[in-house]
Amino acid sequence: MYQKNSRHDTVDGYSALDFIVCVVYDKTKDVYLMSNYRHRNGLWFLFAERRPNETSIQTVKRLLDPLLAYDADQIQLVKICSTKTLPFKGRDVLFYAIIPKSTTVINVWSSGKVDGIDFERQLNLLSDNETVWLTNNQLKHLSKFSRLLGIEPLTLNKQFKDIFHSGMKPTNVIFEETKIPQTETIPKSNTAEILLLSAKFTLTIQEKLYEEYHHTVVPSDYLNFETFKQLLRRKGLESSELSHYFRAFDSTQRNYLTYVDYLLGLAALDPSTQHGGVPAEQRCRYIFRYYNLSNNQRMTFEEFKLMIKEIHKNKGQNLVGEALNEEALQMFRSFGLRSSEQTLSLMDFLSGVGQLRFRGTSVLFRLNTSLTEYFKRTASPASNALTIQPSVSNITTSNRTLSTKAMSRRSTSTPTSPSLPAISNISIHEPHPYEIATHIVKVKKTGVVVDITSLYDMEITGAISGSTALFFDDDHIKFDRINSQDCFNQRTHANEMLNGLRYFERGSKEGGPALKDPYTWGKVDMSAMARCLLVLCKQIYSVFAKENRLLRISSACYILGDLHGNFRDLICFEKTFWRLGPVLTPASILFLGDYVDRGPEGVEVVAYLFAQKLLCPHKVFLLRGNHELRNVQDMFQFHSECRRKFGPDLGEQVWEEINRCFDAMPICKHFETLNSSSSVFYIPTGALVDNRILCVHGGIPSLDMKNDFFKLVSQIPCPLRDPENESALAWELLWNDPLSNEIQDLEPDNNGFITNIRRGTGYFFSSKALNDFLQ
Repeated sequence: MYQKNSRHDTVDGYSALDFIVCVVYDKTKDVYLMSNYRHRNGLWFLFAERRPNETSIQTVKRLLDPLLAYDADQIQLVKICSTKTLPFKGRDVLFYAIIPKSTTVINVWSSGKVDGIDFERQLNLLSDNETVWLTNNQLKHLSKFSRLLGIEPLTLNKQFKDIFHSGMKPTNVIFEETKIPQTETIPKSNTAEILLLSAKFTLTIQEKLYEEYHHTVVPSDYLNFETFKQLLRRKGLESSELSHYFRAFDSTQRNYLTYVDYLLGLAALDPSTQHGGVPAEQRCRYIFRYYNLSNNQRMTFEEFKLMIKEIHKNKGQNLVGEALNEEALQMFRSFGLRSSEQTLSLMDFLSGVGQLRFRGTSVLFRLNTSLTEYFKRTASPASNALTIQPSVSNITTSNRTLSTKAMSRRSTSTPTSPSLPAISNISIHEPHPYEIATHIVKVKKTGVVVDITSLYDMEITGAISGSTALFFDDDHIKFDRINSQDCFNQRTHANEMLNGLRYFERGSKEGGPALKDPYTWGKVDMSAMARCLLVLCKQIYSVFAKENRLLRISSACYILGDLHGNFRDLICFEKTFWRLGPVLTPASILFLGDYVDRGPEGVEVVAYLFAQKLLCPHKVFLLRGNHELRNVQDMFQFHSECRRKFGPDLGEQVWEEINRCFDAMPICKHFETLNSSSSVFYIPTGALVDNRILCVHGGIPSLDMKNDFFKLVSQIPCPLRDPENESALAWELLWNDPLSNEIQDLEPDNNGFITNIRRGTGYFFSSKALNDFLQ
């Protein structure tokens, strides 16, 4: 009765996917018959997949007949692990207990001993599918080295004890219904639930992970090291590091992983998981175990040094030798340790990271790709094929077409009307009148953001309405990382830089050595600020490089002129125009260049603008000015400012990296399709609104371009290290000036242009030249 399967993949009434497991025990020697499965690097009970033309008993006989003598009536079905309720096609596992005849010849390794070379040597010499009798002590010994497929040989020994020793047939078969471990029933305060929510592991992702897990471990229910490696290699991790990941995942130190162990480890690894609050504490536990090679919860200095090296490597820096040793020792002492001979405990590590005495762990222990993207990439076309009834094939609402599919699981997790179909795909056809908001933000009257909730988090917990659920793509793993999530993630380098600049902006109200004036750094380690700025530069360079040389943006937009190292004015603009930050401001922000020189805070101005641009690249725009040039900064002060604040070597590196980003900045912006309701603010240079607004740092060019101006601007090289020699057009856009009243007695020639005698380069242009250009 237990062999019947109602699913369509059956042959002669029997499932072709069931696994038959033979638990063979000789009670006279107290030993179990094990087989070596070399491709999975583990020993386990004899098992085989049932063939289409076999019954379960025939599969048992196929396994046992070549090996030992037994009575057919002693074959007893003792346990069934059923997968029939799983959302995917699982594999049932049927356990049969067999007690061989007492005349069976039995050889027990080393007479049951588990010590010495003989045992290890014989284990390594076992060929594939070779069988051997093992005592319970030997099985325990093997389990310590992850040399069993799973720990069932130890756990089933207790379940089957009465059956084996009494010789009685079981009156009841143990029946276990395999279910995917769920976490939505765990209280929200539970750290496991919070970690999964932070990783955006929806029920769909958890189901897919369990399907992958189940088909890898079956007929066991555990991962040993070998099967763990198979799964993690698919996620893009290096083989040389997998033993460290296994140790990190194995929080119980039993050398085997359950599905929950595997799930939570992947959540800690996922790049979507925030590195703050409870998720950060959980991630740090994994990070500690990863680098604690001795696995004793006491990290040595050498182990700690490996972690420091990886932090720098992930930031694009190669720290080695004495420099690595010196920095590692300095960081080691930040935990209150006096010498490299001491060891760091897990609790001290968590405390030091939590109190921000040790930074940099956010870049460690990360997958290259989120699990969302992994399942998108690995999904086969067949798995995405839909059979949709014509009556519910799509819903069209406000120029949005929503593809639909029956999803009974959605209807159980999110209360909706039974008559409404569940939605699986969203295809947005331009133009569309609106976008769905992805975050709920609480703001104080002062404009300070105090609480941020993602709709994605709410959808996971079933807290959003059915109508909102229409906009989420369940079967295609909807949780793409979007710009707003990066904006609100306080652990990004951009937000860490902005938080540091808040400290710079404000004075300390406390007395004693911590006292500092506003717009000073006090006793801050400027090398740490420099390293963060260098990372920002590497990230922002690619953003600038991908932008067109002539960007077209729409109003409303705030347009700000030269800042020239005046951080105080920049903060004043922030509090006036984008107090809640660019992402929450219903306007774009355009800066016209000249961020450095003259003022004392060019480094801070650049750091602020780069951070905001990185967080909100489609709303913050930076033009290049004529002070974003190396030779100009040498004549003024930005070069010396970098060297003064960061030291000669590090300051030179910072200066060069910032200028590398300047080389990739666009030269001008073009506003188009303005209407009467549009608002454009020029500060402080005035405004011209006439359907077309061209924004440049300097002035119009003298070159005869007729109708090719926009085309030629778009062809300006990127990067542009030397505009004077590489692009005459870019040079004039940076340097040309309007002809002012004080020199109006000069007669312009060359179609309204005259050599710029004030700057010594570029041209003055007359009102006639300007009108001709605007025409």
